[in-house]
Amino acid sequence: MNNNYTIRPAQKSDSRRVWEIRNHPIFRKYSGNSEFIPLKSHEPWFENKYFSGLNNYCYVLVIEPKVIGYCRLDFNAGKNGYTISIALDPDHHGQGLGYKLLNKSLNLFNQLANNKDILAEIQKENIPSIKLFQKNNFKIYKEDDKNYYLKYKTI
Repeated sequence: MNNNYTIRPAQKSDSRRVWEIRNHPIFRKYSGNSEFIPLKSHEPWFENKYFSGLNNYCYVLVIEPKVIGYCRLDFNAGKNGYTISIALDPDHHGQGLGYKLLNKSLNLFNQLANNKDILAEIQKENIPSIKLFQKNNFKIYKEDDKNYYLKYKTI
């Protein structure tokens, strides 16, 4: 397992690398939106979403000098909670880094004392993600033909 990493809040300069990871075919396969997102659309969205005072959070996992993963917590007013999304560069799968990224992101988020539900929507065929979230205290609270819906309550 690689222990030479940092997990920190995203910076504006991380936008391009987050975009690259998000558009990787493996991530797109399991994403709620499998469409390719153009960089010219992503950059203003990323800046507005995480750097304009909205109640959203993005953390990145860095193995210097490169961002290799991200974890987003986006406020969903309709659900009075956060929707979580995580992605890791496939070159770094199987090293325990997804667990470290999710766990540390949840800890950083919890320090903000938001006390809101955190919800994840995971395709049933995405077994590694289901196991990752369950290992981080997410519980399945409902399902449909395609997805499991998991919930984590902040402390």
